[in-house]
Amino acid sequence: MKYLLSLVFILPFLVAQAQDSIQNQSVPPQYNANAGDLGVTVNITGLINNISSVPRKDLRAQNSLVVRYVINDNLTFRTGIAPRVMGYRVSSTDSVGKDLVEFDSTARQSSFSIRPGIEYHFLGTKRLDPYAALDAEFGVIGWFNAGSNTNISDTTGTSKYKRTITEAGGFGLGAKLSLGFNYFVAKRLALGLEYGMGLAYTATGGDKQEVLQIDPTSGSASTQRQLSSTRVFDTQLFVDPMAQFTLSYFFSL
Repeated sequence: MKYLLSLVFILPFLVAQAQDSIQNQSVPPQYNANAGDLGVTVNITGLINNISSVPRKDLRAQNSLVVRYVINDNLTFRTGIAPRVMGYRVSSTDSVGKDLVEFDSTARQSSFSIRPGIEYHFLGTKRLDPYAALDAEFGVIGWFNAGSNTNISDTTGTSKYKRTITEAGGFGLGAKLSLGFNYFVAKRLALGLEYGMGLAYTATGGDKQEVLQIDPTSGSASTQRQLSSTRVFDTQLFVDPMAQFTLSYFFSL
């Protein structure tokens, strides 16, 4: 009798555990990103022994940060942001014969592009996530500014030469259609492959001004100014030279 009573008390717990085990087996593990997740994507380059991650490129081959937001099972919004500020400076001091020559040169230019896009995800598996993506790109290129100061000193004094160069920047437009997939090797961590073709248009250059100010050791100072204008228009229909290997991680919000 006591064995029967023990079985009566233990049997419900055994049944409950069995049901939980069956339910866990019927629900596959969740690997793919969920609606509301935010992801960051980078490119992967190199061979097996020399793999590294690098930022993705915009249509002007500038490094960009790519962020993805999962809207639902089929749609993911993504955008690439590519800010760039270039600053360059060279300073030198040298002697030429009896003269001391001091030279200082600077150059700077900035650019910015944004690349909003949408991904449509097809039916895949718990790990494989195929998609098609359409991106548009808008970019601006700032003015180019360069200058140099040259001081030439001898026993009679110092001659000064100041040169400044300014040139208009430009803008860029583009669109790209891509096919790709994510393969989730772990929860929210995916390796991927993407390949596409696109159209890019850039217009750069314009009014250019070069000014040279001369302040000699003897005589009066003078200013020389040269104006010109050159514009470059570049239209390209392209396909990616090679497939882009990607690494993505999605954060739960």
